[in-house]
Amino acid sequence: MRQVLLFLLLAAGSVHAALPDDQLSNADKVRFHRICKSLIAPCCWSQPVEVHQSAEAEEVKVEVAAFLRAGKSDREILDAFVAHYGERILGGPEGIRGVVLTTVPIVVFICGVVLCGWFLSLQK
Repeated sequence: MRQVLLFLLLAAGSVHAALPDDQLSNADKVRFHRICKSLIAPCCWSQPVEVHQSAEAEEVKVEVAAFLRAGKSDREILDAFVAHYGERILGGPEGIRGVVLTTVPIVVFICGVVLCGWFLSLQK
């Protein structure tokens, strides 16, 4: 039992040592988590990198930490990911801009068609 507990403690320590934000300053850790919350995992595009558990999300976290250690600004980091993955990687308003720009005109068009049909049916 004692050996099992020792193994678990050592395993937990090795997992913690592998976290990408370990070597960052406290200010950069805050930036790291904020950036990871604003990026969508590129494997399935369903969750922020911050909470998603996949190899691709872990790679993004490692890249974000490397950019921060290199002294890159938040904007430079986000721009690098957009250049690599496209705007879909962004979880904020910039990332959904394309969806809004295509969805709104379609909804307006459909509403216009429905209203025209309704007005034409009233005139009969």
